Amino acid sequence: MELAMHQHHLDDMVQRLKPVLKDQAKAEVILKRYWRLRMALVWEVADVHRAANERDRAMTDREAIAVLEALHKQHNAQYGLKWEDLWAYIELYMPGRALTKAELKRFIKQDLITVQK
Repeated sequence: MELAMHQHHLDDMVQRLKPVLKDQAKAEVILKRYWRLRMALVWEVADVHRAANERDRAMTDREAIAVLEALHKQHNAQYGLKWEDLWAYIELYMPGRALTKAELKRFIKQDLITVQK
């Protein structure tokens, strides 16, 4: 069994390195080899926005980054990080603003995330 990053994360890494890469295919092989015996669980700012919207809140990107930073600092590998942790942190420390009725409807019906500007 081999561990690895999800392919979309590898693709994103290669894409972001594209301006300085001479051989993208070789870079992907190197990244796959590197991640073969490693595992990383990736939480993104979009995950924090989704968790906030699920709690009828909208946050700025800066607030979402602060949530990820705080949860990373207090992370305990024995227990992991769960959606419940995001929801609890948002409810306690990041009030953001309430979603409008239209934003809430778009989130529920179309799965469109609202990000506060």
